[in-house]
Amino acid sequence: MHAVKKSAATILGAALLLVGLAMMVLPGPGILVIVAGLAVLATEYVWARSLLDRAKTQAEKVQAAAVASRWRTAGTVVFALGMLGLGIAMLIVELDVPFWGGATGGVLIVTALILLTTTYLTIRAARGEDTTHTGDTFSRRSAGAIRSDLA
Repeated sequence: MHAVKKSAATILGAALLLVGLAMMVLPGPGILVIVAGLAVLATEYVWARSLLDRAKTQAEKVQAAAVASRWRTAGTVVFALGMLGLGIAMLIVELDVPFWGGATGGVLIVTALILLTTTYLTIRAARGEDTTHTGDTFSRRSAGAIRSDLA
């Protein structure tokens, strides 16, 4: 049974790595897909776990640098909004240009939303605020209170 799990993790992880590498030159969140591939491979391989740990360390350094300057943060938001606008334009306007179309527009929109979300969460983390939905307020509530909120 372990051999089947290891084979599945290897195939899925390698596929994610290859797709992520392709996205480094094609539209899409290549780094996120590469990290996802490493996370899958890390379930079975020590070398992948080591690379994933190094990637997490680098991501924390980049996260701190990203919000160290208001200009850098503003530039990131403006860039993301530009990507979002371009993606919407690609969905609405039909042009006979390579890579112009709904698929590329959709990828740009998703990538822009990921960038905006991570920027928002990075700012909150830099301020020392909770960036999850598992903070004290949520964890103290009973399951019954949660169900009544949903009703």
